[in-house]
Amino acid sequence: MLSIGIYTYSTKPRGSVVHAVSLAEALRFAGHDVTLYALSKTGDTLFRPASCRVCLFTAGKAPVESGALIRQRIDEFATGLRAQRPQHDIHHAQDCLAANALLEARAELGGSVVRTVHHVEAFEDAYLAQCQRRSVEQADRVFSVSELTRREVRAEFGRDSAQVGNGVDGERLRAIAAEPRSIAKRFGIEAGDRVVLSVGGIEPRKNSLRALAAVANAFDRVPRLRWIIAGGASIWNHDDYRQRFQERLSELPRDLQRRVNICGVVTDPELAGLYAASEVLLYPSQREGFGLSVLEALCSGTNVVASNVPPFTEYLDAECACLVDPDSVEAMSTALVRLLREPNFAKQLLCNGERRAALYSWTRCAAEHVAHYRALLAKTVNLCPAAQA
Repeated sequence: MLSIGIYTYSTKPRGSVVHAVSLAEALRFAGHDVTLYALSKTGDTLFRPASCRVCLFTAGKAPVESGALIRQRIDEFATGLRAQRPQHDIHHAQDCLAANALLEARAELGGSVVRTVHHVEAFEDAYLAQCQRRSVEQADRVFSVSELTRREVRAEFGRDSAQVGNGVDGERLRAIAAEPRSIAKRFGIEAGDRVVLSVGGIEPRKNSLRALAAVANAFDRVPRLRWIIAGGASIWNHDDYRQRFQERLSELPRDLQRRVNICGVVTDPELAGLYAASEVLLYPSQREGFGLSVLEALCSGTNVVASNVPPFTEYLDAECACLVDPDSVEAMSTALVRLLREPNFAKQLLCNGERRAALYSWTRCAAEHVAHYRALLAKTVNLCPAAQA
């Protein structure tokens, strides 16, 4: 049995946080001693209950400027670590913020520090760039969630990383999904609506402006289309982009405006219910580490429109999803209309998609992590002078 700490920068349901919680649970289910650590603003709890120990470190109100915000969050995480002094064989950070805090406090913690890279950020701020570099270069082991990320880590930092992707638990999603009538009432879904869902909020990386234009085009041919945008918790400020989105939305016909629901962060049962209530997940990201929402949608019975670029093309193809040029509004809208107006095509695609999603489990993901953890620990013992005496 290994003792493992999983560390994440937030309690909100962003991709890396969802990954952290799910991996921690799968490792515990496999028989390991696991604690999940997260930064939490006062009063915030984890976005869903976790079946492992959870330790929350207090995060205070932070400045708007990105560099100052990250400095404060790293300091808060490191302060929590020094106070708790968690002792684990493996300290596994899911982001550069948690990794930097672990590296600052590693002399007091013992064990090995590993870091999962979900995607490589192109920071203009020198401090943020250095934080990212330090988290990759000084960790004892690095994981990447996709082949795309693995190549980027190698190109940017000159370091090899192990590719260990994501998993999905379809049974859990189906079990926790909020009741359909409550979902309809909560999100204004009316009888006959053709629901299209996007997850991750409104930000440049999610390609939200082009997605809006595509929905507007599709609305002309599918007038009962309703677009629900869930999520959006982020450590970064996207206010300017969101303002542009609202301005574009205000220029569209009022019938369409009232059919665009911007929900913000939703609960875990609500998100599972939204997957079940939706016919299509529109996910035309221009930059993504993996795209966990795609697997969640497919195993929830929801067709997918995603970008025809890595990492999506690493685990999707034209047999199980509509893959489109993320720069083409027309391609997005054509895919939406086809899925909503051609039921036989949509059914066959989804059947293949559900089979594809079933190949990815958190059990498998946890087993791959454990193999790498054990290899790292064995290497550490072999390098120890006492072990060689």
